[in-house]
Amino acid sequence: MSHSVKRDGSKFEQFRMSVPPDIRHLVGKREWTQSLKTTDPAVARTKRAELVAKFSAEISQLREGNARRAIVDALVHLDRAFERLATVRGSMDKVIAEQLGLLASTVIDSWEPAAPLGDPQSWGDWSARERVPAHEPVPSIEDEDEREVFRLRASLFEGTGKTDGILYRRLAALLLERRVFKPIWFAVSYMSSVIPKLKLDRDDVYGAVAEAYLRRLVEHVFTSWPTHAEAAVEAILTIPGTPPSTHAAGQPKVRPTGAWAFPLNKALDAWIKARAPGDSAVVEAKRGISRFVALLGDMVLVDIERKHVLEFRDLIADMPPRLRLSKLEASGLTFREAIEAYRRVLQEWEDGSKEDSEPERLAPGTVKKDVGALSQILSAVVEETGTGVNVAERVPIRGYSKKRSRQKKPRLSLTSGMMQKLFDSPLFTGCAGRAPAKRHVPGPYVFQDELYWSFLFGVVSGPRLREFGQVALGDVHSCDMRRTYGDEYEGSFTYVHITGTGAGQSTKNESSERFVVIHPRLIELGFDDYVARRRAAGKTTLFDFDGKSAASFVKTLSNRLNRYIDKAVTDDVRYVFHSMRHEFTDRAELSEIPARVANSIKGHATVGVADSYGLVSMLAQYRNLQKLRVEFIDWDRLNSAYRRDLAS
Repeated sequence: MSHSVKRDGSKFEQFRMSVPPDIRHLVGKREWTQSLKTTDPAVARTKRAELVAKFSAEISQLREGNARRAIVDALVHLDRAFERLATVRGSMDKVIAEQLGLLASTVIDSWEPAAPLGDPQSWGDWSARERVPAHEPVPSIEDEDEREVFRLRASLFEGTGKTDGILYRRLAALLLERRVFKPIWFAVSYMSSVIPKLKLDRDDVYGAVAEAYLRRLVEHVFTSWPTHAEAAVEAILTIPGTPPSTHAAGQPKVRPTGAWAFPLNKALDAWIKARAPGDSAVVEAKRGISRFVALLGDMVLVDIERKHVLEFRDLIADMPPRLRLSKLEASGLTFREAIEAYRRVLQEWEDGSKEDSEPERLAPGTVKKDVGALSQILSAVVEETGTGVNVAERVPIRGYSKKRSRQKKPRLSLTSGMMQKLFDSPLFTGCAGRAPAKRHVPGPYVFQDELYWSFLFGVVSGPRLREFGQVALGDVHSCDMRRTYGDEYEGSFTYVHITGTGAGQSTKNESSERFVVIHPRLIELGFDDYVARRRAAGKTTLFDFDGKSAASFVKTLSNRLNRYIDKAVTDDVRYVFHSMRHEFTDRAELSEIPARVANSIKGHATVGVADSYGLVSMLAQYRNLQKLRVEFIDWDRLNSAYRRDLAS
């Protein structure tokens, strides 16, 4: 619970919020306190709300960490329980057989109908029969005839000392496949008697332990069994609904069901339909999966292992840049053969047998995207089914790093001097002509087009180019402040509603769907007039889409913007249009704009649980944009150039 109090000797209120008891040992205190540093009640309310959001997010993160820690600890204790039993029993084979027997007896006993009345109980000089609590059969073998066959087979194969567990393991595989956990509490909880630290009092912990327990029983390889024992009696052991086959090494394999049974290409189609990603994400995913299939085949998801992902990563990292599978097929070479040939070129250069310059390599970011496509599909299946493991998650990529110091081509924020140089350049003060070669040459013309507005948007909102580059005129609106927010407000502002749902539009994530208020400086430069002229001309988009699609237009625009930076500002490859997004982030913080507001303007992903509830109001954006520091631009000079061009 949060509140504010007045402190003696201070004119400011102090924010106070209690730390929940369950995480106090992690925080190291009983209460969060912080001065609000303001005497304005309205500002104080805003700051309190921001602090509540901040600490609420921290509470959620700490609790989530506690939950994950509890599961990890429980799984470690489960392993220790198995190891301790193996020491006592003399081998892990005996432990697994014993646990399979315990599990089977739990299931088989549940098949028996409960007696309506229990054994007689003596109560002084008279006796009574208490009713036995009702129970449900453990979901497993449903048909009574099949249950009887199972009992008969158990009497033949189990308890002989030669292949104990050989039949019962089929039952465990069936329970694992159907995720039957709670009904087998009696068997699983036995492990907590071996290691008392194994606590099963939480549903999420018990579910994880029960799954690991069954998987341990199902996947154990018995070294004490005769060679090919399971293969010899395969037909006899088969239970309806259980996996009939085993791995070559004798390790049982749970038959895949549902999405895990999809081949990779089918899973890709299902992922696209279910998640509806943006156009660029679809292109990248299809490219990555097509490469995986070309190298390793259209594998069923359940058969993809970590070793396959690592092999794929290493092969892609050594592929020749700009290689196209369609052209490769015409050459008669397989994809793998082309990579192996290029590996020999790379090896020769590393050995020093060639004096040429270093052969070009595929960008680590591209390798990351290809592996990431596989990871996204597997992650979606894990989430949908509640089973399995994403074996493509957190695969390290050689040369890839989010840390700028370790990146081959890091993206740096434009410096204040570079920003001044950009907005003092002919594009804004007057150029020689519309052609790209004349845009950075001084002259009498100012062309308010996609190049002009994109740089200005970069200054005042730090957008992703593809989101602003695809804006439709129907997404540009005006807000009457008095009618919207009350009589104490006057005037209006222009805003853009970015949804990613229109023709040719897309956004990076859900946080990118937002309202963005246009800075008043851009209105002074004629943004509203620009929009009005395009509407009058019958246009439907903010910019003219040259090319096959909006996505191709944005890519072309990105190249044009970066080339202009190279010509007019700096040819250092670390500085590109996206550098303006980094620069806006730094400047918003310098301008004391709350991070949540700045993130809303940029369409940045939320960083805490509290941030995901509701959008930042346009009024909050409008107010905070007034604080944004943009003094490095000579706005009078830009206005004069624009007015001069209009007059001519």
